[in-house]
Amino acid sequence: MNEKRAIGIDLKSLPPNPSPPDMWQDQAACYGIDPDVFFPTSEEEAGPALAYCAVCRIREMCLAWALKNGERYGVWGGLTEQQRRRLIRYVA
Repeated sequence: MNEKRAIGIDLKSLPPNPSPPDMWQDQAACYGIDPDVFFPTSEEEAGPALAYCAVCRIREMCLAWALKNGERYGVWGGLTEQQRRRLIRYVA
């Protein structure tokens, strides 16, 4: 298999050296939204967060940051905790 997965992420397309969130978070679709939205208690409750991510113009930077820094909790770059774990396992 190649870098593309069922999740639809091509790791080669992500920024290799993502800037920290304080450099781009004010450009994110989620800027100013209650952070609790991005830390749902279950995968089923992640819908609102994923909707913001779906229209975000810096989604790839956010996801790259989360993967590079091992963010374990919350929705980052359009992926839930479980989806990121699955992605990391797949490419490991």
